[in-house]
Amino acid sequence: MRALRLLIVGRWLLAAGIGVLLGACASAAPPAAPPPTPRPLQPTPTPAATPSPSPVPTIACRASQPGVSAAREAQDYLTPYDHILGDPQHAAVFLVVYSDFQCTSCAALAPVLRHVQRAHSQEVVLVFRHFPLLNLHDKAALAAQAAEAAARQGRFWAMHDLLFAEQTRWTGMGGKAFLAYLQKAAQRLGLDDSRFLNDLQSKSIRGLVQRAWQNGINHNLPAVPMLYINASLYAGPLDFKDLDAVVRLKILEAHQFHACPPRAISPDAKVEADLLTTRGAVTLRLFPAQAPAAVNSFAFLAAHGWYDNSPILEATADLVRTGDPSGTGYGNAGYTFGLETAPGLKFDRPGLVALYSAGGNTNSSQFFIALKALPQYDGRATVFGEVVSGMDVVRRLTPDDHLLHIKMRVTGAPWP
Repeated sequence: MRALRLLIVGRWLLAAGIGVLLGACASAAPPAAPPPTPRPLQPTPTPAATPSPSPVPTIACRASQPGVSAAREAQDYLTPYDHILGDPQHAAVFLVVYSDFQCTSCAALAPVLRHVQRAHSQEVVLVFRHFPLLNLHDKAALAAQAAEAAARQGRFWAMHDLLFAEQTRWTGMGGKAFLAYLQKAAQRLGLDDSRFLNDLQSKSIRGLVQRAWQNGINHNLPAVPMLYINASLYAGPLDFKDLDAVVRLKILEAHQFHACPPRAISPDAKVEADLLTTRGAVTLRLFPAQAPAAVNSFAFLAAHGWYDNSPILEATADLVRTGDPSGTGYGNAGYTFGLETAPGLKFDRPGLVALYSAGGNTNSSQFFIALKALPQYDGRATVFGEVVSGMDVVRRLTPDDHLLHIKMRVTGAPWP
């Protein structure tokens, strides 16, 4: 049941990452065309078991196809009127939001987006686009003009945060009271008062806000907030935990491999791996004869730094799991391959190391170390090694710990 639950949750998370978000503030625009069919990612792992001392047949491997970077595609759609937080040249994820300062759903989403961007400031860009619902909100235009006036003094995001944070304070004000509020807000933000007031009512800024409204209508935007993640519309949950998980997976996509690793290690080689963790070192002996695809994949990923600083995803009485740098438990290396079984290898003792998958041809980067005999996993997971020293370290690992780095040795020499 746990395996089935993980698989269902994994598919839901991935589907949620690609869709269209319809906020509580509807526009007068006609409904948008349906979003493109989501591209499924790898299903989520559930433990299993296998191998023994005799070579196994070649295991089929499938890799994701390289294409136009979603982040680069999103960057191509940036405009001179966008307000951008982060580095577009190096980002892996673009969060593009169409928003209205008087929309309550927009006010709820704004701090979540800011939190996500701050959590991944080197790889996530936040892009704000105005879509003031002029037919519904009496202060939407003037609020947007205030943000643009602040932008001319380099303080767009400060005004953005203030307007959303204090939305319940100003949304019921009359016109004169709201104008006075905006002037005081500018003063609180350290803006030049007279310049702000001149820009606030300037023809250029009023025209910009009107064009933003018309642009939304012309493109049939049905509501605000509307969120794009890279080039895809998003319809998933908007709390930090769930949105952050989707973003982490998108970041991981930028680091995935688009080809299966070569068979670089001989089946008769003596292969060892030192796992350096926040609790200490663990040494593994690997089984290239019984699980050649698994050992070659593990060594390839270790050599390319894939495992560096990977969170401990799970630490139970049964096993310790890691190998997904996103920390979500749903990530893979960009390629997957099949189960390798060897008749003599059973989950009959602690210390066995196996790939963590959803069954079938879904082996990839995640792996686990058994903390006791787990016969229920026999024939369901690829065993590719065992702990030869450091089981005390393994038993102390918790989800607060990390796998810092893996050093490989082949026939006693550093590899590669």
